Amino acid sequence: MSKVGVYKIDITPPLGIEFIGYHRPSGVTNVDERIYATAFVFESDKTKSVFISVDNIGMLVEDTTFIRRQIADEIRIPIQQITVVYTHTHSGPATVSESQIVKSYKMILVQNVVKAAVYANDNLQPSEVGWNVTMGEIGVNRREPTPDGKVKMGTNEHGFVDKRIGMLAIRQQDTDELTGAIVFCTAHPNVLMKDSDILSADYPGLSRKILESTLTCPVIIVQGASGDVNAKYRGSIDALRQMAFAVSGNVLSMIPTISFQPITNLNTDSITFPMKLKEIPGHDELEKMAARAEEQWGVNTSSWLGSMVEKYEEGERQLTIDLEVQIFRVNEGSFSGIPMEPFSETALVVQEDLHTNLAFFGGYTNGYLGYLPTREAHPFGGYEVELNPIVYGPITGLWMPAVEDTAEKVVGKVLELHRK
Repeated sequence: MSKVGVYKIDITPPLGIEFIGYHRPSGVTNVDERIYATAFVFESDKTKSVFISVDNIGMLVEDTTFIRRQIADEIRIPIQQITVVYTHTHSGPATVSESQIVKSYKMILVQNVVKAAVYANDNLQPSEVGWNVTMGEIGVNRREPTPDGKVKMGTNEHGFVDKRIGMLAIRQQDTDELTGAIVFCTAHPNVLMKDSDILSADYPGLSRKILESTLTCPVIIVQGASGDVNAKYRGSIDALRQMAFAVSGNVLSMIPTISFQPITNLNTDSITFPMKLKEIPGHDELEKMAARAEEQWGVNTSSWLGSMVEKYEEGERQLTIDLEVQIFRVNEGSFSGIPMEPFSETALVVQEDLHTNLAFFGGYTNGYLGYLPTREAHPFGGYEVELNPIVYGPITGLWMPAVEDTAEKVVGKVLELHRK
């Protein structure tokens, strides 16, 4: 029997909580829109998969694993069959802090995400599903070349962008009414910037609001490989509307041509492998790296520098960190994800290697570690390649960038999961 259950739950934090994405000293002072977690449970014969979207920039892997284990215990399925994706809004609440308000919020957030999965599982109904895909102009490559052969944050008109906007629609078998939709697209949810003090799910939230009011069912927006792709429109509420209209318009154009079928192929599985990080350099180079990060991003790098010097002196020259690559597949379409911010070129390689426009690949899946550039991006440096581990490594554990061929290894793991 082909069944799907859906449940949406409010996860809006209290006013005053810290932002994550852009630093705002005042914290959240106003709620532009409430934020949510939405759970989908898919069932076919004896197979079950849970797919959850959370309005957050991306919680730590260890926190996300805790959520998945709680759901696995409640629903009695393996943790590998549970996917948690984050919308990556840059105007959402922090979940890592010494602040008591953040700690309390995270505890409630975890409870609500687990509750959404349990309620979705309790609400399973006979259902059919259908895929579709179109092309849309919602993102721009942001790694702009500079005269010195490096890159800066800007616009690269010749850079890779995954322009696909895909959709997995669910309808009730008996009534043909839509009961849910999962949208896949690629553009950083950083439309609202550090001059904004309002809580927002950014363009995924407003796109969802438009689609839910039109389709009268829960909708989630799943982020693709947007590590090097900014939103096309940025910096204002008007830009937010432009992004939302672009996304929702493309999605609505696909609805009439979707062909629905029972779920005949359902599979969620993952592979975890030790990801090698670049070797820790000597003291002089470490100090230069820390100084660059402080100069360009205005952050205190003493924690990172102290830890790196200590590891170097203790002989820990090359670190590894476990990386989970997961696939969620329903009938002819799939989404593969990692807890990083991959570059758009990697998603296009996955699509090409699997010979289908319905093979989506993205980040912010089952947690957050940092960026995953392509091999070709490393010589050009930039924030995504060099500086992000210095800024966030003490929090995420990604102390140094991944070695140059890691993106290729991840593609190999995705293909291996498809073959299984």
